[in-house]
Order: sequence, then structure tokens, then C-alpha cells
Amino acid sequence: MMPFPNRDDVAMEQIIGACGHDHDIPGRTRLEATETKTDEAGQTININRTACRRCGMIRVTRWQPPEPGTSGSFFAVATYERPEPGDVPGITERALQVTEEELADFIAARGFPGGIPADFAFDRRTTATEENLDLTLRVRVGQFFLLDRTRSLGDILPVPAYAESADLIDAVPGAALFWPPVHDGELTLAVTISPTPPEPDHTYDRIVELSCRFHTGRAVLHELAGRELPLPPLPAGHGDYRLRFHTKPSGCLLQIWNQPRTKPKVLVAPPTDDPE
Repeated sequence: MMPFPNRDDVAMEQIIGACGHDHDIPGRTRLEATETKTDEAGQTININRTACRRCGMIRVTRWQPPEPGTSGSFFAVATYERPEPGDVPGITERALQVTEEELADFIAARGFPGGIPADFAFDRRTTATEENLDLTLRVRVGQFFLLDRTRSLGDILPVPAYAESADLIDAVPGAALFWPPVHDGELTLAVTISPTPPEPDHTYDRIVELSCRFHTGRAVLHELAGRELPLPPLPAGHGDYRLRFHTKPSGCLLQIWNQPRTKPKVLVAPPTDDPE
């Protein structure tokens, strides 16, 4: 089922629609492989992925390189892929300009004629302030969860194959599973909920982040076979949020802020042993 649209979704369509088909692709006349793959016949395929500077649409060009030692011509095929919302230039600023009428029309056109349900959290991105919570969770088997209030542990346990992962977090729409450095016992957890991106805290040993969409904008921390701890309503209401999880032996920090979806990221990884 399509997620309930929000202002970020409207802004993305407006930006891509305004760009049209005349994309501003840097290096349009050059073909340099940004990656390669091997096809079913064992042939090497060069791939170039380059994003439009105006709307983020990705031109994907594929070609088979000439045999080594030859200067023969080759045939290239180009297609376009939609970007992740967070990779669309100017989407955050454009979202703030989306009117109530534009949002209502967009929602109705995508099969939700009743508008935003009354029990969804309000979009407060222009008025919300940062909120900080200091919590103690009872961790079992090294896990705790952040769930949209419409979701259950069964949405993320066992972790589905399609889940996104950022090492210490696994997530599907409406549900995230965290792996803290405590197997069984109490975990000190600081939570920051912000309408703008907070800076990572580099006093922690490991830091990862990924995106998760919350359908109602109302989320709860959930212990495994334990308590539910409701969080304050998320600042932009329903939509995509970024989850940044920091860990160290003395406790953890979870930062949550509204941001259009983009790829998972490991900011600080554990040290690796030097090879013998």
C-alpha cells in the first residue's frame, strides 16, 4: 500500500515536474564508468550514474566496452531512475512552501479523498522545538524497538529480507530495530527529537543512521516483551524521519528528525584489527 503522502512528497513531484525532460546532467558528453557489473554471459557492462543538478533524476547509462586493444565503437543505452527524496535539490525548502490546498489535492489524487486523518500528528516543522528525553530501557537479547503506533513487533521480527540496515539498525516502514551494546539489562538512552538535523555526538564509539517512514507521526519505544514508552508527536507529522543511533558502553543516544528519505550511512564504525 502506498504510504500516506505528505509535504515532502508534493515538493518532490513539483521539483521533478518543473525540470521536465531537459535535465541538467553534468558531463553530458563524457562516458566514464561509475560502476561495473557482469551480465549472464560473463560480459563486463560499464554503468554511469549521474544525477540532474536541478531535480536529482538519475541518468543511468549502460554499455559494453570494446575488447582490449581495439578502438571499435560501442552502443550505449540510457534510462532514468527516480532519486531518493532526500537527494532532490531544494526539497526541504520547497516542502515549507507547499500550501494546504496543494497538499489536499495531492492526497486526494493518490487515493485518500478523506484528507489527513484526525488522529495523525500535526505538521509542526515551522514551530516545533528540540525535545530531549533521558530514559532507561530494559533490554532483552540485545534489542529494543521504535514503532509507529499502528505497527507491531511482528513487522520487524524476524527482520524481513527487504529491510534497510545500517549495522546497528534494521528498519521497515513504521518499525525500527536497534542493537545496543547491552544484551540483557538496563540501558541508559538519551533521545533527541528535532525539526532540524542535529549534529552527531562524536563522544560515542559507533554512530549509524538510516531513514524510516512513520505513518501517523506518533511513535513509541518498545521493549521486547516489555513496556511501551510513547514519544512526543514527531515534529513534521507523518512522513520520513532520519534515525541516528550512537552507542558506547555507558549508554546510547538516539536522534530523530524529519528528513526526506535517503540511503543508510555509517558515520563511525568500530575499529578493525590490524592484519597479522
